[in-house]
Amino acid sequence: MYADGQDMVPGLLPKCFDVGQLVACVVLQCEDDRREERERKRILLSLRLSVLYKGLSLEAVQDGMVLTAQVKSVEDHGYILHFGVPSFRGFLPRVNNGGGVQICRGQLLQCVVKSIDTVRAVVYTDFCPDLMSSYVCKDRKGISIDLLVPGMMVDAQVHSQLDNGIMLSFLTYFTGTVDVFHLQNPFPTENWKNDYTLQKKVNARILFVDPSTRAVGLTMNPYLVQYKTPPMNVETGEIYDNSHVLRIDGKYGLLLNIPSSPEHTPAYVHQSDVADEEVNLLKKFKVGDLARLRVLGIRNLEGLAIGTLKTSAFGGDIFTHSDIKPGMLVKAKVIAVEPFGALVQLASSIKALCPLRHMSEFARVKPSKKFQIGAELLFRVLGCKSKRITVTHKRNLVKSKLEVLASYADAVEGLVTHGWITKVEKHGCYVKFYNGVTGFAPRSELGLEPGIETNTVYHVEQVVRCRVTSSVPGSRKISVSFLLSPKRVNGADMVKLGSIVGAVVDYLAPTAVIVVLKKFPNLRGSLSYEHLADHIGQIARLKPLLRPGYEFDQLVVLDIEGSNLILSAKYSLVCYAEDIPLDLTDMHPMSIARGYICNIIEGGCFVRFLGRLTGFSPKNRATDCSIGNLSDAFYVGQSVRSYIDNVDHQAAKIKLTLKQSLCFSTEASYIQGYFLVEDKISALQAVDGKRCDVNWVKGFSIGSVVTGEIQEIKEFGVVISFENYVDVVGFVSQHQMGGIHVEKGSLVRAFILDISKTENLVDLSLNPELVSSKHVEMPDNLSNSKKKRQRASPCDFELHQTVNATVEIVKENYLVLSLPEHNYAVGYAPIKDYNTEMLPPKHFSNGQRLLASVGALPNVDSNGRLLLSIKSLHEVLDLSTSKRARKLSNYTIGSLVKAEILDINSSDLLVKFAGRFHGKVNINEVDSDDNSPESPFSRFRVGQLVDARIIAKIPKSRNNEKTFKWLLSMRHSVLSGQMETLEGPIATDNFSVGTVVSGYVVKVESEWVRLTIARRFRGDLYILDSSSEPEELQKFQKRYIVGQTVTGRIINVNKKKKVLRLKSCLASFTDKAGFVNEIVENDNDESFASNDNGISHVSSGDIIGGRIKKILPNVGGIFVQIGPHLFGRVHYCEVADSWLNDPLSRYQEGQFVKCKVLEVCRSSSGFVHVDLSLRPSLTDSAEHASTEVPSFKRVEMIDELHPNMEVHVSFHFIAFFISRY
Repeated sequence: MYADGQDMVPGLLPKCFDVGQLVACVVLQCEDDRREERERKRILLSLRLSVLYKGLSLEAVQDGMVLTAQVKSVEDHGYILHFGVPSFRGFLPRVNNGGGVQICRGQLLQCVVKSIDTVRAVVYTDFCPDLMSSYVCKDRKGISIDLLVPGMMVDAQVHSQLDNGIMLSFLTYFTGTVDVFHLQNPFPTENWKNDYTLQKKVNARILFVDPSTRAVGLTMNPYLVQYKTPPMNVETGEIYDNSHVLRIDGKYGLLLNIPSSPEHTPAYVHQSDVADEEVNLLKKFKVGDLARLRVLGIRNLEGLAIGTLKTSAFGGDIFTHSDIKPGMLVKAKVIAVEPFGALVQLASSIKALCPLRHMSEFARVKPSKKFQIGAELLFRVLGCKSKRITVTHKRNLVKSKLEVLASYADAVEGLVTHGWITKVEKHGCYVKFYNGVTGFAPRSELGLEPGIETNTVYHVEQVVRCRVTSSVPGSRKISVSFLLSPKRVNGADMVKLGSIVGAVVDYLAPTAVIVVLKKFPNLRGSLSYEHLADHIGQIARLKPLLRPGYEFDQLVVLDIEGSNLILSAKYSLVCYAEDIPLDLTDMHPMSIARGYICNIIEGGCFVRFLGRLTGFSPKNRATDCSIGNLSDAFYVGQSVRSYIDNVDHQAAKIKLTLKQSLCFSTEASYIQGYFLVEDKISALQAVDGKRCDVNWVKGFSIGSVVTGEIQEIKEFGVVISFENYVDVVGFVSQHQMGGIHVEKGSLVRAFILDISKTENLVDLSLNPELVSSKHVEMPDNLSNSKKKRQRASPCDFELHQTVNATVEIVKENYLVLSLPEHNYAVGYAPIKDYNTEMLPPKHFSNGQRLLASVGALPNVDSNGRLLLSIKSLHEVLDLSTSKRARKLSNYTIGSLVKAEILDINSSDLLVKFAGRFHGKVNINEVDSDDNSPESPFSRFRVGQLVDARIIAKIPKSRNNEKTFKWLLSMRHSVLSGQMETLEGPIATDNFSVGTVVSGYVVKVESEWVRLTIARRFRGDLYILDSSSEPEELQKFQKRYIVGQTVTGRIINVNKKKKVLRLKSCLASFTDKAGFVNEIVENDNDESFASNDNGISHVSSGDIIGGRIKKILPNVGGIFVQIGPHLFGRVHYCEVADSWLNDPLSRYQEGQFVKCKVLEVCRSSSGFVHVDLSLRPSLTDSAEHASTEVPSFKRVEMIDELHPNMEVHVSFHFIAFFISRY
């Protein structure tokens, strides 16, 4: 409605509309809404008069016509009206305001046309309700259906009778239908057709018009005919015991008469609401019967109530919205599940929303599986406002027996209740209760140990039990405490950072395990769930298995906060606790340090070591490949190996690299820790009763041959059972069948590849090469053979020994490998590493041959497994190309090479090194002489050998074989070993507006000079930004050559395209500091095409170059182009210093000129107006100054004029002398 000449005003709708007001609207869109069990329609409407009266002209308006108008403005004598069309407007005098009704701007009114002023195109109206109810639209020749508007009253006559109404003819050409609920009698009986004989004349009002089908609906309801809303004397939920049956509509329903007061009300009951079971209406009811009815809803337009006669409808606590109270328990049925929550039905006509965050105790990204359509669940009402009901399914809230806090007045001191946290701050938590009541718990009332961060214990949407400590209802402030019975904190002995301690689980907190140290019973510690293991998958499995009383044998002390210890059970930290840095003196550049992620921001990751020692890894140094969001690659608490780039002792800052290419593991601690935690999980499952006793593992050993029976044959493999171990299952994948055909029930001998204690699973192989290998052992309890074959001894291997391996099984977290050259010994290698745990793993396939090195020999810590590590896990090598791959792996970022120049172009040197590897050297990566105008490439030739250092890797394109893989640098600073320049692409923050930069010309166009500024940044210099002298602008293309050094000031930064727009440093500015402050950076792709963006660097007083775009006729002046899409105007009086005849004759379109900026104006709509001057006295142009006669004083302000002053006035080029007389 605001598009029709009315701006949106806050609070306008309540002033413009009343509940029950009749309005005419247009259907914009009708779409299906399948969020509920039954399909419904969502109808979008519009009240815009421009849509309603589309095509209405002044000629079609006639006296007495009723039109809907919008108040455009309120004047002293009346109101200006708007009808949605520009061809005419309306006026309502104040004296014609019916009854002195309050009218405001933007309000929709129903007005009667009293007279029409065709000359002024003004329609004079009246706002009298009596006139509107009595006016009948006159029959006019040639009237079209487009002029029929809902609300018009017409004279009609009965054309025919229908089963559910009658058909009327009106205005000669049109016919329309009247529904049975819109007849003259609101209580039509079974003989209602007798009252509407053919050709009977009646008055009817148009309800709807469908121009596409030419369907017209009308009403004869006496209230609507008088343009009034039918009164409703009943409310939803009311029960009436003595309702009379007036009409029985076969299979459709019943019409009843409700004995409401002061007038009776018609009600209709659909057949589905007659009874709880299916009944025959004609047999069960008769006209005149009395029935007990409950009102389900109201159809206000018809003045009709919708009711039900079901017995079940008269029971239950909830029937209307007024029955809903905050905090009450309700049972509801799920009718729809959306990403934002679930819609539930409390009663037949009452629905509520259970938001996603209230579907369970924990934060969720998608709805819980418990919420299935049709499921009946128990909820608690959170609030009910404007018939919008929200409920919660949080277990602690639903099952709470505490008193509900639903208003500030109920918050009495000492009240204990449940709430949920909505915001966590360092100084406390905000807690929300029912009906929007909010309280605050300060940090001192959270029950935290000293030094514990609030967000490590509490999180948003966490349900808490709290006690009201103070309340000010008038200020809507409540203070609460999480301490229901404050406990006294005893002093505790301290331990050293990095020491190993044992502890017992005291209790499980929402975000951590609280433990008590064995050696110091009075000392507590917190073990966050992220520090239970190095592998995130194992953390999720360990967390539900932990119970109070469980003992941790080894925990490392990471930090001490007051009397609380921050502990970790990560194997990578426990095993290498002595090597974890404690202070800056332990940090040495170019070394590897173990730590964990403590925070992730957009610009990088913070890595924590012991205590508060923290390092930072920038985003471009966190991963080898570019990644948009670091949270996709790391998580808080993740174990990492960090490469120390730099240690600033003065600033106490540590710069780290987390790239896998520099931080990959050289030992087997990652996979070793995985198997140790698997043993813990298996032991906890046995204690919890989820798994059988783990002693069955003693009957199996990796690398031995066992006998089993074929239990099942599947498409993906074979399931084997063992005689003495009912709960243990063996599995042979298709790849491990070895071409052997087996049958169900047959006995087979299989080679043990892997044992999973947590799943009671043994991975087997029937491959003859493995089964018949010489150095395998046959356990006595699984074989009838008495011979034992000696297994391969661990002494056969040495640490870091390189071996050839074959992939036998690809597990989720590791590979099972066989070593053919070592009697098919079995080894295990990780698929991921500490720093790549969240990244997609490398792809491996069964049978793939790899190079691996021995990481750990079989021992107790490795669970008897031979642990391997794949050579260069970040670049998997296949044996067929291992020699070439090994040679390629020698070249990494930072390597020095001797390269041969293959080609020289304007911006790059194309080089070749190591015989077949190609790369390029950007012009910015070559040292240049600032005093020499020649290109830096001028001293090089094709075939010349040069020293260079690899600074980046460029991914190859499959579609272009000539794409170079390496980016090199020949700058002396890089060759000398200053590696800080190798930190990836230059950030846009290094370039700020107003900074002076230099670049090399790579291309000269007719109006642009293209420059290369940095490795991935280019610069653009526009012709008019290169100088302010017309002679230099005329020779623009001759002034620049490819390779030339150009210095300019940045006036715009396009971060997305990495383009800098420059202005020559020779340009004149009135104030350099003001210049820098006024220019703004721009991320818009079209930053150079925007008029407002292009003016940022121009200010009053600047001397700039321009090009005449157009000379306006007479005394219009000149339009001058001063930017790519920016123009200024030279007033006729600013063309010359002297009053000359036809001063514009000296200029022509396309001519370059020197201008001075007089004023820059910006309008609120974004339009920019620039006033320029070409006066030689202002631009210091000596060329024109010598040819002109002496100039008169230039007047800029009215205050500069005084009596008897001689002035020149331009009037057809005649000079006048004006005196005081």
